[in-house]
Amino acid sequence: MGDLVDAMGEVGRVMSDRVAVIGMSIRAAGVRSTTDFWRLLSTGRSGRREIDNAELVRRRIPGRRYKDPTYVPVAYSMEDYLGFDLKAFGFGRSEAELTDPQHRAMLEACYRAVESSGCFIGSLPDRVGVFVGSRTSGHGAQIEHYSAAADSNVDLAGLAIGNDPDYMSSRVSYTYGLTGPSMTVLTACSSSSVAVHLACQAILAGECDSALAGGVALDVRDAGYTFIEGGIYSRRGRCEPYMASADGTVDGNGVAVLFLRRLDAALAAGNPILGVIAGTAVNNDGRERAGFTAPGVAGQTELIEEALDVAELHSSSIGLLEGHGAGTSIGDALEIDAATQAFRSSGAGVGSGTGECRLHSVKANIGNLTAAAGAAGIIGCLLALRHGQIPPNAPLVEGAPPIDLRGTPFKLADKTAAWQRSDQSRYAAVSSFGLGGTNAHVIIGDAEPELRLASRKGRSWQLLPLSADDPERLTEAVDTVRAAVDGASAEARQDIGHTWRTGRPELTTRAAALIPVDDTSTSVRWPQPVQFHTAPEGTPTLVFMLPGEEAGASDAALALYEAEPVFRSTVDDGLAAMEQVLPPQTFAAVRDAFLHGRYPTVTHVSQPVLHLLGVGQHAFLSDLGVGPDLLVGHGVGELTAAQLSGVLSFEDAARAVCWRSQTMSDIAERAEAAVRFTRRMRDVRLNSPTTPTVSCVTGTWLTSEEACDPGYWGAQLREHAPFDEALRSVVSEHPEAVYLQLNGGTSLLRTAQLREDAALALVSDGEASDSRRSLLQAVGALWERGVRIDWQAYAERDHALRIDMAPRTFERTPCLHPSLLEHCPGIDPAELSGKQVSR
Repeated sequence: MGDLVDAMGEVGRVMSDRVAVIGMSIRAAGVRSTTDFWRLLSTGRSGRREIDNAELVRRRIPGRRYKDPTYVPVAYSMEDYLGFDLKAFGFGRSEAELTDPQHRAMLEACYRAVESSGCFIGSLPDRVGVFVGSRTSGHGAQIEHYSAAADSNVDLAGLAIGNDPDYMSSRVSYTYGLTGPSMTVLTACSSSSVAVHLACQAILAGECDSALAGGVALDVRDAGYTFIEGGIYSRRGRCEPYMASADGTVDGNGVAVLFLRRLDAALAAGNPILGVIAGTAVNNDGRERAGFTAPGVAGQTELIEEALDVAELHSSSIGLLEGHGAGTSIGDALEIDAATQAFRSSGAGVGSGTGECRLHSVKANIGNLTAAAGAAGIIGCLLALRHGQIPPNAPLVEGAPPIDLRGTPFKLADKTAAWQRSDQSRYAAVSSFGLGGTNAHVIIGDAEPELRLASRKGRSWQLLPLSADDPERLTEAVDTVRAAVDGASAEARQDIGHTWRTGRPELTTRAAALIPVDDTSTSVRWPQPVQFHTAPEGTPTLVFMLPGEEAGASDAALALYEAEPVFRSTVDDGLAAMEQVLPPQTFAAVRDAFLHGRYPTVTHVSQPVLHLLGVGQHAFLSDLGVGPDLLVGHGVGELTAAQLSGVLSFEDAARAVCWRSQTMSDIAERAEAAVRFTRRMRDVRLNSPTTPTVSCVTGTWLTSEEACDPGYWGAQLREHAPFDEALRSVVSEHPEAVYLQLNGGTSLLRTAQLREDAALALVSDGEASDSRRSLLQAVGALWERGVRIDWQAYAERDHALRIDMAPRTFERTPCLHPSLLEHCPGIDPAELSGKQVSR
């Protein structure tokens, strides 16, 4: 046993000392999602685009420029990068126009990365850090210059906040309320890899539990470039790393972000484990190179060796090297030389033609994303691990000639290669080398499937609280979830439910769906647009209504007692109090209603059962953070309301209900019964109500004097004001309230003549045989109407793994500062009109 404890402790230590990748997002040329990215990589295609003369004219490129033989009309353009959802991210139009598109794209990418982990970025429980990088941008300087030329004033403070890289990370932290370390990383092409290194260090040092790390590279001026002899850019406009034909790089446009969490925390939360960061290293070449812009073999060699040491791996474990891939003959040759030396010193074979590690670079697919390149490479490796395939080298697929890799541990290929799991873990490594010599190397390993700590607990029905920004987008969300649910396994349905309840924002337009876990043949009542609800800005007033007689609750006592632990424990406590005052035969009948579903309708049994049913339902709702603002009880229901409002303690209320029911059963004359009951109520402590409660005696609100008077409770047994009038009075005072009937049925709701949208029941008429489903339907209906539900508390009884599904749809309103309309060749004027929606 001691050995087992020691072993488990060691596993826990290892997990707490490792960082997992649990979410990721990417947009680039031809890429709107990770799914698009893998399709591009696995088929060896690229997002490269040649711009024809007609489009160059439309983009206002001067003829003297694009007719120049040194002009290269090629771009890796990120689609619709001016589009932005102003409302979703809390921006005004003028603020968005002042803000660099890089900052806006980063905000959305961070949202997406967290969303893919099955979480909502606005309610993360951890201390979250932000480490992001960006490309140098002239966006703000252009606005200031062209505005001044037009004699137009500009908010310089707003311009600085929206454009300076200093504020990018802080903007993310502020927007989403993230309180961990927050910093912008600027090391040129290694920025996002250095950001990952710093994020891992912060997590392992305990500065934060999770972190966002990545980079963005967008240029509103990108519409081709002028080739300079001897420069780093390709004369042919092709980025072909590790090819004999490589003649330079081509800048791409895109954004890539990773969501990292300490491994043990990620496992406990049930996050998807996309991979584990096995080791990272960062260094600088110093002066051991030909010049400031030249790469250094010694520095790159030492970097890779250090990362392997940190990961405690031999280089023979690395199946994929996602290289920096400068695309220049000198840069590629020096990189391969350095990697070969590092791999040989760390265990790789030295014979010619060993070719044990595949060499790849996503720059051939999406261009050089500079500040985002490293994160994009890491995402490519994670996708290769997920799919069990190493993608081909895009230039080879397109027919480019490869360089000679004989005598190195590396190989290139024009086809995908199988990379399945085995007894040996799979590892990929990513190199990023920044101009100026700041280098980073990241090693990523398989997630260990056996280390899943989060267990599944689930109700037989899964409640899905679906929401969106408007009915059109909610319709799309319903259709997406419906497609995911159809044919899904029981475990997958649990995952879908848990993710929607705890990992998605609660937006204005709402609809709740209830799906069975095991019986996939059962038809699901998917909400239609006419059934959608618009939640109010504030929480609505909630009225609990408690009937005093049996109403469709014959099965509810047994069903809820079996299904809901909080309900069961509350009923058990009530039964313990009732056993002290009820005759044995009567107590057995009350108990059997919950244990066996036997439900006699005689008063001395039905009233105690109704009371326990009501307080049990209240306890279930209270555990979810739902409580009444107003209480309405009829008959014995007013005693239940008295407990819920604090007039009676839990035990005294249970005893009082038993006394009342026994008195009514034993004494036919109500006046006499009211005197035996008044006497009994003198033996309990009576308090002022803490929640406004309607009096059955007066038909108005119960006063403190009445509540504390034993005689009132005797009078309540025999004297009643016109109750229907009292109900309608409450409704007229609170026309926007939500009314929920506890116990069973809808009798009080009908009496109150409520509008259909405001009337809810925990056990609906005609559905007593499925009270578990009815209870959850009511929870969903409350949420639809704006009542706050504590979904984390709900998860104590119903939780599973978090999954990446049904991303929020953002509206894409093109945002560009007016001063730039005539001066941004990277923007097609056709993109500046209208709105779109996009995942």
